[in-house]
Amino acid sequence: MVYSFTGAVIFVYVETPYQDELLLAQEPKHKNMVQLLLNLTVSLNSPEFENLRDDIVTLMNKFDADNFEKNHGKRWDFWKALFFCGTIYTAIGYGDIYPRTDAGKVIAILYAIFGIPLAFRVLAEIGKKLTTVIKFFYFGVKRSCAKNVQTADGGSFKEERNDIALSTEHTEKENNDIEIVWEDKDETLIKEIENRLPLVVPVIILFIYLFLGALMYTRWEDWSYLDAFYFTFISVSTIGFGDITPAHTKYFIVTSIYVFVGLALVSVCINVFMEFYIVSIKVAAHQMNRVGSKIIRGCHGCRRRQSL
Repeated sequence: MVYSFTGAVIFVYVETPYQDELLLAQEPKHKNMVQLLLNLTVSLNSPEFENLRDDIVTLMNKFDADNFEKNHGKRWDFWKALFFCGTIYTAIGYGDIYPRTDAGKVIAILYAIFGIPLAFRVLAEIGKKLTTVIKFFYFGVKRSCAKNVQTADGGSFKEERNDIALSTEHTEKENNDIEIVWEDKDETLIKEIENRLPLVVPVIILFIYLFLGALMYTRWEDWSYLDAFYFTFISVSTIGFGDITPAHTKYFIVTSIYVFVGLALVSVCINVFMEFYIVSIKVAAHQMNRVGSKIIRGCHGCRRRQSL
């Protein structure tokens, strides 16, 4: 937060004077057009002409504002600068707000160089914490369901371990000179498998978060639900086309927090995927070791029979 607020203050300080100069340069042209319109309609007293004149002035004001944002980006204020900082260090980069001055461009580069690694580090840590929390609730519910099944069956509930077939023997001795200890490795691997979160769980949580966020934006913005979900997905996936962006400045900080939490949930998905594949590799290596031990045992058996 400190990094974000500091960046927002700096960008407002650097970009606002240049923006004000552009507005001052554009103001005489706008005033001349409005005055010309008033001169043309001053002799017309009809209410219809007065309403038409007011509508044209309103359209001209809107056109000037839209034309300014098209050519020079959105007008800077603190909340927009804060939102802009968030789009830098999350690497989203909508492109609707951007620095125009040379100093602002240099500051944006430096801000990204230090901000992106910092943000990714924070997201990784938050992702680990969220993974722990999700595992706590998931396995808590799983244990509760297991107890209910045990009570309903009236017997002991044995958790299935059908991911791999693991040995429970403490040792194997072959030819009085080879001893292979399996139990510790087996139990460690079994625990890793049992503590592994299913891949579908964080993905479901992430999409629920996106759907709820889309519902939130339909209340704040003049968007359809599809457009709102499109914005949440594009933002959290860091694609950031910039074709749809929030218009209400007062909600920018909420949007920044929402996107950051969404990126943390993406980090949870990545952590679970990595954990899944790491455990899968360990299982494959374990099975290869077991096959290798059987081959060695068979070779020693053949040698023993040949010696006899």
